[in-house]
Amino acid sequence: MAIPTAAIAWRHSRPRQVLRYGFCLAFGATFSTHSAVLYNPGEYPTSFRSPLDRLNHLPAEEATAQTAEPKTIQLKMRCHCGRCSMDWDVKTQHLSVTRCYCPACRHFQASAFAAYLAVSVPLELTGGYVQKLRGTCETLDTVERLLCSKCFTKLAVLPLGRPGEILLSLGSVADNSIPAWLASRWQTCFEEWSRDSEPLWWRARPGPCALPRRSLQLQGGCACGRCSFEAELLPGEAQHCYCKLCRQMSGSAAQTWLPAPKESFRWTRSAALQLMRTTGHGQRHVCTACGTVMTIVYDSQPDCIWPAAGTIDDAKLRKLDVGAGRTVDDTADPMWYRVIHICCAWMQSWYQLPDDGLPRLKFAG
Repeated sequence: MAIPTAAIAWRHSRPRQVLRYGFCLAFGATFSTHSAVLYNPGEYPTSFRSPLDRLNHLPAEEATAQTAEPKTIQLKMRCHCGRCSMDWDVKTQHLSVTRCYCPACRHFQASAFAAYLAVSVPLELTGGYVQKLRGTCETLDTVERLLCSKCFTKLAVLPLGRPGEILLSLGSVADNSIPAWLASRWQTCFEEWSRDSEPLWWRARPGPCALPRRSLQLQGGCACGRCSFEAELLPGEAQHCYCKLCRQMSGSAAQTWLPAPKESFRWTRSAALQLMRTTGHGQRHVCTACGTVMTIVYDSQPDCIWPAAGTIDDAKLRKLDVGAGRTVDDTADPMWYRVIHICCAWMQSWYQLPDDGLPRLKFAG
C-alpha cells in the first residue's frame, strides 16, 4: 500500500518530532545537533536488504548450525479472503524458484516480475472459489492461471505443455511455512525468464528533470483488455510495496504504485471494472474478468489515484516523447523525482532488496 505523498512532513524545529505517514501511522524522529544526523526509527538503513540479513551475514558454519535442513517441509497457501487454501508436504530438493519478466506474466500479476515456486504435487485447493483463466507465457507457451474469484489473490500457474508441473505464486505462499534456510537460499538461487523484458520503473532512480511534475500521460489497463485507463504520471514517483496484501493480490514479491491526480485520471474501458474495499482505509480497482489489480484509492486521498506500475503499457512508456528528440527509454531515471521501498517490516524472507541506496520505510499508512 503506497504512502500518500502529501501527508509526509519533515520538521526539525524541535529535538523530538512526530512524522506522520499517510493517515494512521505515526512514529518518532530524533535529531542530534552533535552528529547532525536524523534518526528515524520508522525507516531501515539503506544497508537493509531482508529480514534474514543477520543470518546471511553469519559465517557459513554458524549459519548451518542455526538452521536445520529437513528433507520434507509443509508449505501453506492462503488467499486474502481465506476462501482458497492448501497445505501440502513437499521434498525440499525438488523445489525451484523462477522470476518471469515476460509481459504476459507481469501484466497479469501487475508487478515487476512473476515469482513462481515449481512443485510436482497434486494441486488440491480447497474452498471452491478457484477461477481458471487461459493465458500465455513466453517460456511456458499456453498456461492456465489460477486465482481466487472473490479476492483475486493469484494462486498458481499450470503449464499445459508440462503435465504434472505446478508453478505456485510465491507471493501467496504463507511466510511462516518457508524455513529461514530455504528462504535465504531462494534470495540468490533462482532462474530468470525473459529478463530483457524487465520494466524500466523497477530499477528507476530519482534524478533531476526540467519537465513539470506529472505532465506526461501514460496508458495502462488489465491483462485481458476489458479495462484500461490513461493518466498523467511522469515525471513522477514510485513506491515499491512489500505488504502482505500487495504480495497476495499480485502473487509476486511486491507491487509498485504511482500517484496520479484524480482530475488527470480517466477510464477508457470499464466493461469489467469493480472498485472493491480491500482494507479499512482503501479500495482497489480490479478487473473482474481477469483479476488484474489496477489501482489503489485511499479514503483519505479523494483527489488522488495510485495506478499499479505493472499495468502500464510498457511499449508506449518507452516511446513517450520527453522533448528534445528524446524518449523515456533514453532518459529513464530523470523521469522519477522520488523512488522508495515501503512496508519493508512486512516483506517476505525469500526476497532480497537491491543494493540501490533508496529509502526503506518499515511501514505505510
